[in-house]
Amino acid sequence: DRLAKLIPDELKITLESAYKKEPELKELVDHDPQVGRLWRLALRLEGTISNCGTHAAGVVICDRPITDFVGLYQAKGTEAISTQVEMRYVEEVGLLKMDFLGLRTLTVVHETVHLVNEATGVFIDIDAIECDDENAYNLLRSGKTTGVFQLESAGMRELSKKIGLESLEEICALVALYRPGPMQFIDAYIEGKNAPDKVVYDHPLLEPILRETYGIAVYQEQVMQIVQAVAGFSLGQADILRRAMGKKKVELMAEQREKFVKGCKDANDIDGKLATTLFDKIETFAGYGFNKSHSMAYAFVAYQTAFLRANYPAEFMAALLTSESGNLDKIAIYVDECPRVGIEVLPPDINVSAKNFAVDDGKINFGLSAIKNVGDKPVEEIVSERQKNGPFRDIHDFCSRLASRQVNRRLIESLNKAGAFSSTNWSRSQVDAVLESALEEAQIAQKDREAGQSSLFDLMGVGEEEATASPFAEKPDIPEWDEAMVLQEEKEMLGLYISSHPLKKHMPMLRLFGTPGLDDLEEMPEGKIVNVGGILSQVKYHITAKGKKMAFLTVDMVEGPVEITVFTNTYEEYYEMLVVDRVLMIQAHVNYRNNTPGLVADAFYMMDEVEERLTKAVHIRIDANGFEDGRVEDLAVLLGSEHGSCNVFLHYRDGNGKEATVHATSACMVRPSRGLRDKVESLVGSGGYWCSAGFGLPSHNLDTDERIKVEPRPWERARHAG
Repeated sequence: DRLAKLIPDELKITLESAYKKEPELKELVDHDPQVGRLWRLALRLEGTISNCGTHAAGVVICDRPITDFVGLYQAKGTEAISTQVEMRYVEEVGLLKMDFLGLRTLTVVHETVHLVNEATGVFIDIDAIECDDENAYNLLRSGKTTGVFQLESAGMRELSKKIGLESLEEICALVALYRPGPMQFIDAYIEGKNAPDKVVYDHPLLEPILRETYGIAVYQEQVMQIVQAVAGFSLGQADILRRAMGKKKVELMAEQREKFVKGCKDANDIDGKLATTLFDKIETFAGYGFNKSHSMAYAFVAYQTAFLRANYPAEFMAALLTSESGNLDKIAIYVDECPRVGIEVLPPDINVSAKNFAVDDGKINFGLSAIKNVGDKPVEEIVSERQKNGPFRDIHDFCSRLASRQVNRRLIESLNKAGAFSSTNWSRSQVDAVLESALEEAQIAQKDREAGQSSLFDLMGVGEEEATASPFAEKPDIPEWDEAMVLQEEKEMLGLYISSHPLKKHMPMLRLFGTPGLDDLEEMPEGKIVNVGGILSQVKYHITAKGKKMAFLTVDMVEGPVEITVFTNTYEEYYEMLVVDRVLMIQAHVNYRNNTPGLVADAFYMMDEVEERLTKAVHIRIDANGFEDGRVEDLAVLLGSEHGSCNVFLHYRDGNGKEATVHATSACMVRPSRGLRDKVESLVGSGGYWCSAGFGLPSHNLDTDERIKVEPRPWERARHAG
């Protein structure tokens, strides 16, 4: 591992290059016998095939039996037939290799167009749209690109904002630049866009070729155009050079360099020094150059998704959610995104929901097939039965109308845990209590029907609806599951909380002490201290090079998930608190890595200690009567007995409703706690005690959500101003 860390982090670097570039590595190889032996073995292994694999999309095409050209094999456990040689040799023996990529996003685009047409009657010819829609570019420039193809990662969101995307060509360049090799040129690209007059070209012939990318060769096609323009290469010669550079064929490269330098002189009288400089740069460009036609295809799909999300957000989000049915983590992310763009997602409902997510009056109905353990076929049965014979009245009606192998106990339990029976006015606990008997009754009735037997109700002339409604449909008189259980089952079935949220009871503390705007970390400076309150939903452990533990956390806030890194020192102090599903307040700081912001944890607090640990000032309101009946004196005694380091502000309200604020003396400084709150409120009344997260800042009454301005004294104003 130590040797591996000494290899420079460069694209396609070889061991020989690493040996020449890294002095410490050279020292170890030359003077440590064990390392020397290891190094010689590594050199022999470098470039050899480490394992068999099959290209995800590569298809070999031939007009004769392929075994006339290459050997074939079938990997164990698969039906795929693969060639026994790797891709470059397949082409060298004359076979045609094509990559056919399936793209989920195309299904999202198609489904969105269908939903828009269904809802509005408008048909969007998505492949013929103009690429100048201002709504789409405003969306991209805002960085709010969840669901937008290629542009929804944190890094891409940040760059979309920095570049200020204004055209399809810029989206194309961003897609090509945001890769390990060319990423180093992104800042130069942005500078060039902001000041195109300051872009310097090595030769005037390069300007028309590189103008669109502000002096940077981003695409393979540009490399080919450059050698044609400055060295007089034909298109075929240019392609040979591109291939030689891309595959780093040393002998061919040396041959091409000589031809290039000579061509520059003959075609444009460019001297050898400049020609060599140009070739060196072209060689660097060719090593990472992206095919522009490939990049533009990606860019156009990115634009299509941005166009649909910006102009038809409900339909787009519904299609996006449907595409991820079965992936509860993704569904949770996209459902969390919906309220941010003004879209309400309604809970699953056996009497409303379809198989897929659907739009109704601007709202999204949760798709039944997205519920855990609920497949497409049983959902199709449920929807078909509902459409034919009307809504389901209760669990008995549901079971009797859908007595099949597809709609079984496990499926119904999953629907119930997800809250899908709520519209029948049966609680989850009531459905659960009678499910066994409802299924048994339905199965008996089904067998009787299959045997041609009439039920007692048939003989009496009682209709099916009346028969189902009595006597079996009586609701058991039992309480609903407690909220914690309801939410736990909901999260398991849907991947998210939809009827309420476990953080609801902590909202006063989260509003007061939590830092808002964490979905826009890029707006925050390096080192800014933030408080993150939420449920610890995931902990991933990592062993460092020194053998120490660190962790990567996912914290589900009310606004959505956030990722936090816990380095070794902090981990060792707080590791016992890192329990999944625990509600925590985490103090962290903003940290930038490769221009991308993240959060690094500094301290952890249980929610019941947040008030005590994070309160900066306690506020107490006293009315005029408090001075008359001696409560002020009692309050002074109480504060003295709860001495601590937290400032106290007293808000005096007279009989006319006027209020004055006094900063209490240091003798009255306290240690905040729930117990102190209860004792103070027993003297001054409910709502007469609240705390604030900042000294002298607007205060927040935790019980009434009332905000009160605390005026600092003159010397406090001076301190805040400084």
